Amino acid sequence: MEGKSYQRLPRVKIREMRDDYMKFELRDTDASVANALRRVMIAEVPTVAIDLVEIEINSSVLNDEFIAHRLGLIPLTSDRAMSMRFSRDCDACDGDGQCEFCSVEFHLRAKCHSDQTLDVTSKDLLSSDHTVVPVDFSDSAGMESSEQKGIIIVKLRRGQELRLRAIARKGIGKDHAKWSPAATVTFMYEPDIRINEELMDMLTLDEKKAWVESSPTKVFDFDPKTEKVGCFLRLYFFLMDVII
Repeated sequence: MEGKSYQRLPRVKIREMRDDYMKFELRDTDASVANALRRVMIAEVPTVAIDLVEIEINSSVLNDEFIAHRLGLIPLTSDRAMSMRFSRDCDACDGDGQCEFCSVEFHLRAKCHSDQTLDVTSKDLLSSDHTVVPVDFSDSAGMESSEQKGIIIVKLRRGQELRLRAIARKGIGKDHAKWSPAATVTFMYEPDIRINEELMDMLTLDEKKAWVESSPTKVFDFDPKTEKVGCFLRLYFFLMDVII
């Protein structure tokens, strides 16, 4: 280990992980490595997003370009992202990005037949591949997933209709924000606190307890067995909110 830069030997400890959220500690390194990880998460992780939209019928209040833009920003599950080819590198479709190796086809057909406004959502997008579908966000109120309405694309009134075909392709956030897998990636420092043991040993037990209680953030602890004051904090931790 001697002679090696500590920046090249970071340690990672996962503190919390869910399907769309992760919190972990990054130790024995500096901010440059932490920021490099943050930028890679945002710009280099491949995902799948709608890249081409062919609209057959659109009699809604939104124009074709606006709807195409909204479709591109709908997050899709990207379990196939690593195995898919980039459309620019695909030799099966001559690079036009419309084959089973580099794309997934979606269809949407919706028409309002009543006086009640019809919400056209991401759940109305029918995928040709069950592994690439719009992300189904859980409801904070505890609503059943079957009752979720999805992300609203457009609202239709009586007689209005929307019919389109969309092609989803593999990409990275560096090419366009719609391929960015992370909603937010942030990091923050945790202070590295070192206690002067010589001065601490000069205090009485009551003074040590009073000193521990004086901390407004409760970062210190007193061990009655060893009569020592300890600290819980480390270098810093990393937070990310990710959809893949």
